[in-house]
Amino acid sequence: SAAFAKLRNWEASVADAREAVAAQPGLVSAHSQLGVALLGSGFHQEAYLEFAKAVQLDGEHKAALKGRNTCLKEMVLGKSISATARYKSRFWLDFKRPKGSTRIFAISDLHFDQKYNEDWAHAIDDVAFLDDVLIVAGNIADTQVGIMRGLTTLKSKFRRVFYTVGNHEMQIHHSEFSRYPDSFSKLHAIFNACDELGIDVFPAPICEGLLVVPLLSWCSAEFDHQDPFPDPNSRVNQRCHWPMDADTQVWKYMIKLNQPFLELSSYETVVTFSHFLPRQNLPFDQSTKNAVKTVGCDMVDEQARAMNTKLHVYGHGRKRYAQVHSGVRYVSAPIGFEADWPKDHAPRLMLVHNGRSLCMEEWGADDEPPLGYVKRMLHFSFYAMPRARENDTRKLKNLLAKLEVLSGIAVSFDRIGSRHLEKAELTKEAWPDLQKLSLDTTHVLTVVADDLSSLRGFLRSDAYAKDWANLMSPLARSTISFTAPLGLDLAHAKKKDPALLVWGLRLGPEVTEDSDAFVKMQKAVDAINKLPGVDGKISMALQPLGFGRFSHKELNDELAMKDKSAGLTHYCVILVDEPASFKSLAPSKTYGKWKTSYEAHLAKLGSEAQLVGFAVPLEIAATASAPKVEKKKVTNGAARGQR
Repeated sequence: SAAFAKLRNWEASVADAREAVAAQPGLVSAHSQLGVALLGSGFHQEAYLEFAKAVQLDGEHKAALKGRNTCLKEMVLGKSISATARYKSRFWLDFKRPKGSTRIFAISDLHFDQKYNEDWAHAIDDVAFLDDVLIVAGNIADTQVGIMRGLTTLKSKFRRVFYTVGNHEMQIHHSEFSRYPDSFSKLHAIFNACDELGIDVFPAPICEGLLVVPLLSWCSAEFDHQDPFPDPNSRVNQRCHWPMDADTQVWKYMIKLNQPFLELSSYETVVTFSHFLPRQNLPFDQSTKNAVKTVGCDMVDEQARAMNTKLHVYGHGRKRYAQVHSGVRYVSAPIGFEADWPKDHAPRLMLVHNGRSLCMEEWGADDEPPLGYVKRMLHFSFYAMPRARENDTRKLKNLLAKLEVLSGIAVSFDRIGSRHLEKAELTKEAWPDLQKLSLDTTHVLTVVADDLSSLRGFLRSDAYAKDWANLMSPLARSTISFTAPLGLDLAHAKKKDPALLVWGLRLGPEVTEDSDAFVKMQKAVDAINKLPGVDGKISMALQPLGFGRFSHKELNDELAMKDKSAGLTHYCVILVDEPASFKSLAPSKTYGKWKTSYEAHLAKLGSEAQLVGFAVPLEIAATASAPKVEKKKVTNGAARGQR
C-alpha cells in the first residue's frame, strides 16, 4: 500500500490497505496506511476513522496522530469526496419547487429510545405531511441504531427531514466502543447513514427562495457570561470522546465545520437550526448546577445571523419557546421526556413555515392545528352609490334574505357609518379623517364565511352572481373590495353603537409577514389591545389580504373574482362599542406608535391610494376562529393517490 501511495495510485493503495486491515485488524500500521490511502483519494472522513482507530490502538503512533490532525484540518474545508457528493446529490432537489408548496415543522430532543416517544413518532399521521419538511434539532437517540430507527420513522412521514446532531448522539455507548474510536468517527458514520436514508445534514433549498440550514454546535462554558470557565467537577457529556480539549476546542471546531456554508445567504428566507442554544436570554432547564455552561454557544447566533436567518430552531433546553429577539424568531420544540408534558397531553410539532410565511405555531401530529389557528374569512365590498334611492337600498336589503341562508355565511348591507351615526356625523364627532379616507363610498357589503368553500359558494350563488349584480350594476359608480382572514371576534351584544373602523393599507413590498416591519406593526396592535380599560370597548387586528397559502391575487384567481382592491395589501380593523371610544383612543401615545409603525411603509403607485378608511355598522356576530371540521378517514393508498 505504501508503494502504491508513493506512485499516487490511490485506488490500488486503498485496496491493498483494506486487505491488510482485514487480515490484521489490530495492526496499527495497517489502519494508518489505509488512512493515508483514503486521505490521498480525497475521502477525508473515511481516512479520519482509520487514523483514529490507529491512535486508539497506540496513542503514541506519530504517523497516525499526524494523519488524524491532517484530516481534522481538511474536513473543515468541506471539500472531501463524500461531502461534495452529499452536497451535489441533495442541494438541487427542490431548487425550482414552487413557493407555497411545502410547510416546515420542527422538533428536537425526540429521545426515540424512550418507548412513549417511539410510539408518538409512529403515530404521526402517515399522509398529512408527505409534502412537508421536518427539522430535527438533535438528541434523537443515544446509539446509531436508535438514531437510524428514529430517522427512518420520521422520513416515512415527511417529504424531507433535515437533521443535526446533539450531545446524546455524540456519546459512545458501550456497544459502540469497537466501531467508533471517538465522537467525530461516530458523527461521520451518522452522516453516511443519513445519506443512505435520504436525510439532509447539509443546507438545501426546499422551494424557491427558502433555504434550510443545519448548523453543527457544541456547548461552550463561555456561554456563562458571569463565569466563563469550565466546571472542573462537571460530568456532563463524559461519554463523549474527542481528539481535542472537550471544554475549549470542540465547540470552536464545530463552528468551523459550518463555515463553508455561510456564503449561502442570498436567499429570500433562511431558516437555520442547531442543537445547542444560540444566544443568551433563551429559557432552559436549570435544575442542575452550572447548567448554563453546558447548554449553549454564542457563536451559533453569529453564524445564523451572518446567513441572514429569519428563524432559528434549537434544542437541548427542554423548554418550549417561540419569541422574536432582535428581528429573528427563536423556536424550541422539544419532545423531551414523558414527565415534560401534562398528563393526557400528547407532544406536538411546531409549525415554523406555513407555506406562505414564517410562523411559530404548535401543531398536532395528526395535522390538527391549534384551537383558533384557522380563521373565518372576511370579505368587504365598499360601494360608491351617490344616486341610490331608498327604494334601491330596500331591494338590496330584501335580497339579503336569500344570501343569509347560504351555508357557512353571515352577511350584512349598510350605509357607511355606525348604527346611529351617518358618515358625516361620525366624521364630525369621532373620526375627522373618515370623510377623506372613505373617498366617495356610501355603502358596504360585509360577508363572513366559515371557510374558502363557503365564500366560493356565496360568490357563485344565483342570489349574488345574478340578482345582486343586476341590482348593483346601475347603482355603483365604483367599488373597493378585498378578502382576508377575520382577525378578531365580532360581538355587538350590549354595545351602545357597535362599529368596525376599517383601514385599507397599501404597504411597500418590504412588508411581508416575515419582516421586522410587520412584526413591529403587530406589536403596536397588541399594545392597543392591552391598554387598561379597553376590554369590551376596543379590539384591534391587522391582517394581510389573501387567505391561508393564497396571496390576494391568488385568492381572487381561486374565487374567479376581479381585483377591485385598489392596490391595497393589508387591512386593519378596530371594533368599538361606540365611536366615542375611538375618539378617546386616537390622541393616545399608544395609537400614535401604531400610526408611526406603518406610515413609513406606505407605498403609492400612480393614482392608487396609500390609505383608505371606512366605518361599518356591526350587525354580524361571529368568532374569528373557524368552526372545526371533522376529518374524513382515508387509507394510505387513497390519500397518496390524491396528493
